[in-house]
Amino acid sequence: MISEVLIDLYQPRMMASIVNEGILGLGRGGLPDPELVLQTGLLMVLVVLVGGFCGVMGAVCVNRCAQNFGNDIRKDCFRRIMHFSLEQVDFFHTGSLITRITSDTTQVQAMVSSALRSVVRSTTFLIAGTAALLTLDLNFGIIAMLVTPVVLFEVSLVVWKSNPLFLLLQQKLDALNGIMQEDISGARVIKGYHQEKRESRRFGRANDDLAATQLQVLLLIAWLMPLVNIVLNLALVGVIYVGSFDVQAGLIGPGTIMAALTYIVQILNGLLIFAMILQLFARGLTSKRRLQEILQTRPVLEDGRYPHGIPQKTDTCLDFHHVSFRYPSQMENVLTDISLTVKRGETLAIVGATGSGKSTLIKLLPRFYDASAGQVLVDGVDVRDYPLKDLRQKMAVVLQKTELFSLSIRDNIAWGEDDVSFDEVKEAAHIAQADGFIARQPDGYDTEVAEGGMSLSGGQRQRLALARAIVRQPEILILDDSTSALDLRTEAAFYEALGAYTEKLRAEGRSLTKIIVAQRIATARRADRIAVLESGRLAALGTHAELLKDSAVYREICASQLGVGERGDEL
Repeated sequence: MISEVLIDLYQPRMMASIVNEGILGLGRGGLPDPELVLQTGLLMVLVVLVGGFCGVMGAVCVNRCAQNFGNDIRKDCFRRIMHFSLEQVDFFHTGSLITRITSDTTQVQAMVSSALRSVVRSTTFLIAGTAALLTLDLNFGIIAMLVTPVVLFEVSLVVWKSNPLFLLLQQKLDALNGIMQEDISGARVIKGYHQEKRESRRFGRANDDLAATQLQVLLLIAWLMPLVNIVLNLALVGVIYVGSFDVQAGLIGPGTIMAALTYIVQILNGLLIFAMILQLFARGLTSKRRLQEILQTRPVLEDGRYPHGIPQKTDTCLDFHHVSFRYPSQMENVLTDISLTVKRGETLAIVGATGSGKSTLIKLLPRFYDASAGQVLVDGVDVRDYPLKDLRQKMAVVLQKTELFSLSIRDNIAWGEDDVSFDEVKEAAHIAQADGFIARQPDGYDTEVAEGGMSLSGGQRQRLALARAIVRQPEILILDDSTSALDLRTEAAFYEALGAYTEKLRAEGRSLTKIIVAQRIATARRADRIAVLESGRLAALGTHAELLKDSAVYREICASQLGVGERGDEL
């Protein structure tokens, strides 16, 4: 790049030689020198070719560096986001994370590209161009040195005024992406409530805010070019005016003035490029800070290191020991002083009213969150002492909201397990009662699933999620109301098949511990024991029959669903 600039700066000197000596014949008594014109012209062509080659190679280098840099940044940010806890994802917001990985990375990539190419070019033009100008005539150099601070002042003023707007601009883009993400994922609800116009207005307001902020930035930058052009033209007039006296005095020739004008234009264009760079840098540094927030954010949940050695399997699979929990943004506990034990191979159902803390309790097992107080133990070891990978490999979780990916049905079931055979996929689908509807799909197990599983019904999505959990062959299966979209017959068939699968594992010397969050008593009564939560506390624990006898809360739930009297008598 330096070679390219120096070659550009050498060309005006050759042009001056052609005009002064080759055409006007200065120093030869006014006789032109065609041979000099031809030789110098051919040399100029050669120099231009060399300069062009240097420019192309510089551009290739810059673009490779900038693209690879952006590629690395996106991968590093995405990798860090994948290790964020749920509370950290909630803190940054999905729309903001998307903006940072896309728009902010693009801005930083542009900044790197400018730093590699434009900074080198503009700095070389400024230094070497000024030196070349001084060798022509000292007065020309003085004009350049007078003009340069004026241009730098104009550039600094515009950048200073626009700099605060860049952060605001990215925040407006965050808001716009957030609305887009919400509306696209919630398209069915919007259509169901016929609220397309409402959401269009909300998107329109966010887009208007973004456009207005962008316009403010562009208007400020738009002032820069005319201001610099005014100074540039004044400098050209100054060079011509001063040079005319030198030509009359016979100190320089007209070609020298042409070279000086070219140098002035190159120097000031270098300054203008530098101005554009500062604008890109101001925006890029804003984006850089936003990306650094991601890259420098340490995951709240860090891997444990087995301080007491790798745990061995024990008869007690899970143990909640005086566990309390509150979400980071809340002041009150969602769970308070929960203590219960689950034996290996046992099935525990968790019931309770909406908001009683059922889903929150099971999220503590795979460490989606850490308990605020107390301990959650797996095989007698605090979950915080496990490496996250080891802990979560023991478990398979099917949450209330089913997440599927834009892959085939087979790949969705085998997702996360690279060495799963097709027979194992089919067995898992059979247990989950999914093989029937899969066989009716156009391409069977190779049928592509639409984004988010939107091409399937709620019950079908749940059954694929259940199959994905079973094919993992976990030690602990956690079902968070994951059969709510199934009819009673299909649900009963699933639990019957799951029971047979559990017996098969037991015969092979393995066990499957099941934690089932259930809204239906018909589901919960199949469990070995049932935990009843009320307002975040463990209200009762026992079998279905024991709870009907001893727990008023459980009898009330049963009465609302099964018609059970206050003393447990069937109605």
